[in-house]
Amino acid sequence: MIYLGAADSVVAAGAARNSCDLYSSRYLGWVDNSRGNLDVDAVEKAAALAATDGRQPLIFLRGGVRPVAQERADVLGVALLNYRERDRALDGRSRLGREIIATGLAE
Repeated sequence: MIYLGAADSVVAAGAARNSCDLYSSRYLGWVDNSRGNLDVDAVEKAAALAATDGRQPLIFLRGGVRPVAQERADVLGVALLNYRERDRALDGRSRLGREIIATGLAE
């Protein structure tokens, strides 16, 4: 999140760790390290938690995205960002994820 422009990002610790993996003043982030495809449940959970909190949800993922999860992310406004450890590249996997890759995270 820092790389994208959210300079105040921190790794969640303590009670905050139960809700998300990373956070900043404007964003909540989750990291999905599984090699499988992201399922819709993760997208809906992120959207629900962010809606009660008032921050924008971001999911960083290593694997693919199930089509239904991508569709729900677009509808719910969840940014899906695919990361590649090998070359440290990020790709947007949802509409909002592609916008963030193009413009960064506004502070």
